[in-house]
Amino acid sequence: MNPFEMVVIIVALGILGGVVNHFFDNRGDMEASSKEHKRMQARIDEMEDRIRILERIVTDEKYDLKRQFHNLGDDK
Repeated sequence: MNPFEMVVIIVALGILGGVVNHFFDNRGDMEASSKEHKRMQARIDEMEDRIRILERIVTDEKYDLKRQFHNLGDDK
């Protein structure tokens, strides 16, 4: 084996080792990111439900009637 081949192999092994090390170091971050994603998705689902309820309340005829009565009291 000539010295040039040996240098290429050593450099390739060093790069490969760095990639593997980086993968294992960031594996915990990916798991945490997945948990954070699930938590945020649950929060978004909860907020969508609340918005649906608020839309139902605001578009309800009784709500509009109460608002009209309230506005009549403000005119005095």
